[in-house]
Amino acid sequence: MKVGKTTIKTPADVIHVLEKAEQYVAVILFNIILFSLFWQALSRKIGSPSAWTDETARLLFVWMGVLGCHLAQKENIHVRIDAILLALPKKVQLVIEAAINVVMIGLLSLIFYHTFSIVQRKSYTPLVTLGIGESWLYGAMFLWTALTIIEMIAQLVNIVRHGEVVRAWVLEDARNDFYDIKEWE
Repeated sequence: MKVGKTTIKTPADVIHVLEKAEQYVAVILFNIILFSLFWQALSRKIGSPSAWTDETARLLFVWMGVLGCHLAQKENIHVRIDAILLALPKKVQLVIEAAINVVMIGLLSLIFYHTFSIVQRKSYTPLVTLGIGESWLYGAMFLWTALTIIEMIAQLVNIVRHGEVVRAWVLEDARNDFYDIKEWE
């Protein structure tokens, strides 16, 4: 099966296409936020402020942040202090990384579980100008925890199988996206 320029043959190809789609959605959300804030400033300048722009930007910013957190977890680029960790032997580093992932999966599972009651309670509180429940705002936590748990499980599998935290093809994609000038021509 072909999606754009990519031929899908393996589950890794499906994941690759989904991750590319996630990046595109993040860019689209960013552009909608940018337009919304531009419209807000312009409408205030002409004396007829739009009420919906602030809540739209806030809602989409939360969802874009969720996608950004997942993308950062996928590439293992969250801000952290790892000077001591990097001084340890590679095997010890991998054991510590695996232990951190297991603890984080447990904590994120708790957040996922408790988010359910928050989303239920907030479904009756509307976002005033958009006319939808605040559950749309808090529902982003479901997506964040689910995506991050899946990514941490994938990293655990990668640690066990390949002795690396970040999957090699993720790094390869990042390098290609950054350095492939032909794609931009």
